[in-house]
Parts: sequence; structure tokens; C-alpha cells
Amino acid sequence: MNKNKNLLPENTVIIWNAHPIGDYRNFLYETIGKDFVDGMDYSVFQKWLFSHTGKTLKDVANEVTNGYKTESMADLLSEVRFNILSESDKTFMQSFDKEMKTLGYDCENIIGSGLSWGMYMIAYGKTGTKSRPNAARIYIKEDGEVCLRLFLNKVDKHMKYIENTPVYIKNAFIFEGGDCKSCNTACAPGKVYTIDGLVMQKCNHSTFYFYRPQIEILTDVMVLMTKFYPVKKKV
Repeated sequence: MNKNKNLLPENTVIIWNAHPIGDYRNFLYETIGKDFVDGMDYSVFQKWLFSHTGKTLKDVANEVTNGYKTESMADLLSEVRFNILSESDKTFMQSFDKEMKTLGYDCENIIGSGLSWGMYMIAYGKTGTKSRPNAARIYIKEDGEVCLRLFLNKVDKHMKYIENTPVYIKNAFIFEGGDCKSCNTACAPGKVYTIDGLVMQKCNHSTFYFYRPQIEILTDVMVLMTKFYPVKKKV
């Protein structure tokens, strides 16, 4: 995978105290790229690295590049590295995965790097398409905290429904902070919508998060998703 003699060999097994953290980091910096490595500070990188104890650097680099894939979400979450998750988190994630498939979206049974958003990320894209536009993501932070993010457009179109949703759904639309200042041309003008008579202009990157989602909110979340991602009837 690499020819730099100063780097650890790709068949090096990740073991605590076997090599300096910097040596592991240098290998991944050269083989995966700076965007991945620079997305984590030292302490986060260390936790992430040793969550892969027993694997080779080559295996880890391949997982980051191509995503870690198995046959089902249950199999994915049974990995030792996901012991940081509670059983209730796993229940929500498996149920959400199943429900998203009914809308025509899946994660291809891949859990990839979370980069700057967390330790891991599960991205739900349109099934059977090359571009796989995102409908939702689940982020897993280094401490095991789970966050669900929905990608919703043309929000005003569904505002009558949103204004009458339960508080934990509505709060994702009326949250404080994240106001768009048009600082990023790729993001501007962000998400603009009117809720309860108030005009909201939020940065694209700040919108529609559900922190520590539990199974009890899944039905309401999926009803919301069907408003924005209706299942098209087959002709």
C-alpha cells in the first residue's frame, strides 16, 4: 500500500504501546490522506485508533477508504468497537435502518469515518443510484453519543405539519444558534423557512439534528421523513 520505508509496514497490527501513536498516525496520513487524519485531534484519534485493536493498518485504511461493510446493521453493531453504544442506541439504529429501506434509502451496510462530525458516520443515500443523495446520517461520537441528522429541503412546503408536531420534532426547526451569516458561498443562503410566524435562516450545517434519539421518537421521525421523501407508487 505504501513504499515509504519510514512508515510502519501495512501489516502492522494495532496494539496499545506497541508503537508510538504518531507512527500509526503518519501511516494513515500518507495512505488515507490528511483530510481524514486532520479531522481528529490527538485524543480523539487515539480513541478511534485503539477501537481497532487487533486489526492491521492495511485493514483499517481499507475500511476508512471503502467503508466497513457486512450483511446487516445488527452484524455491524456487534463489532467490539461499537461496545461504546448502549443497547437502546443499537435498537434505534437498527429500527431506523429498517424504516429507511422502506423509503428507498439505505446505507449499503457501511459505517464509515465521521471525520469532523464524530468517530463514525452512517450515511443513507438513495438505493440503486450512483450519486446516492443523502436523506439522513447517523453520527457516533467517540464517547458513544448518537446523533441523527435529517437532510430536508423546501421546509416551508410542510410547515403546517411541522408546527403541530411533538416538541422533540419541532425543536429541530426552532433551535437557537446556527444562524446563517452567508460566510460560506457553498452553504449560503442556508436553510430559510418561516415557523410560527418567525423567519429562520440557518446555516446548512446546523440544521435538523436529533441528539440521543430513542426508539420512542422513531414513528414521528419517520412520518416527518415521508413528508419530505414520499414513497413513489409503482405504475
